[in-house]
Amino acid sequence: MDKNHMQGLFADAKGVTSSLCGLMLALASAACAAQAQGTATAGAPSAVAATTTPGATAPAAPATTAAPMSRERFDELEARAPITTRFPAGSIKSDEVAQQALDQAAEDRQAVELRYILDQRACYPKFLVADCLEAARDRKRLAEKRIKQVEYEAKVFQRQTTVDDRDRSLAEQRAKDEQDAARRLQEQKEKEASSARKVQESNAKNQEVQQRIDQNKDVPADYRVRQHEAEVRRQQAEEAARAPERAANAAQRQRRIQEAEEHRLEVERKKAENERERAERKKNQQDSQTTAPAAR
Repeated sequence: MDKNHMQGLFADAKGVTSSLCGLMLALASAACAAQAQGTATAGAPSAVAATTTPGATAPAAPATTAAPMSRERFDELEARAPITTRFPAGSIKSDEVAQQALDQAAEDRQAVELRYILDQRACYPKFLVADCLEAARDRKRLAEKRIKQVEYEAKVFQRQTTVDDRDRSLAEQRAKDEQDAARRLQEQKEKEASSARKVQESNAKNQEVQQRIDQNKDVPADYRVRQHEAEVRRQQAEEAARAPERAANAAQRQRRIQEAEEHRLEVERKKAENERERAERKKNQQDSQTTAPAAR
């Protein structure tokens, strides 16, 4: 390989390096400008509202991006163990652990992206830029693979939990529907049995009435009237026979009431006499006690 060919290769490598550096600087400048524009828009909502004319449609708000990561937080994320060590396979067994895994995976992904950008910037001054960038991409792919493994297991667990909850809810609803169906069937059977019993009772009464009608169809109508009048006279005679007894019972009851009233009045009278005698004796004792000192 001659000297001119080697110089051409070095020139091509230098040109590639300059182009990559220029591209990264352009991307970084665009990112900074977008962040500055978002900060200015968020910090002056009143100015935007003042410049908006009535009836005009307000401009759409910029999409929310992840909060910038501090250097200290970035160092903490890089210093901790890989995510597959923190959440080994089969360790996610609850919703809380699954959510923690997803949250930490998001942080690790952001740290991986930042580390990749820093690795790219560190590669451009080197002579073998392509090999350095390839190694940075390999490290990024490996880290993302670990993150995806944990994210996949966490999301699978969450989906399975959702499916289990749905199946449990469906099973409970199915059991409730079966109980309701059994209860409605039992109520329907009871209603049918009650209706059948009422129909049987009604048929029995109709048959009884029909039997009486058949038995009395040859009896003259006046005979039934005379039989009814005889029954009425019998009842009246029984009432008349019991009338003296009822009168005697009423008189006896009235006499007992009168005797009880007289006894009550006698008791009250004796009570009043006893109280009057007691008061007179008490007064005589007081008079005698008052007279005795005066006589002395």
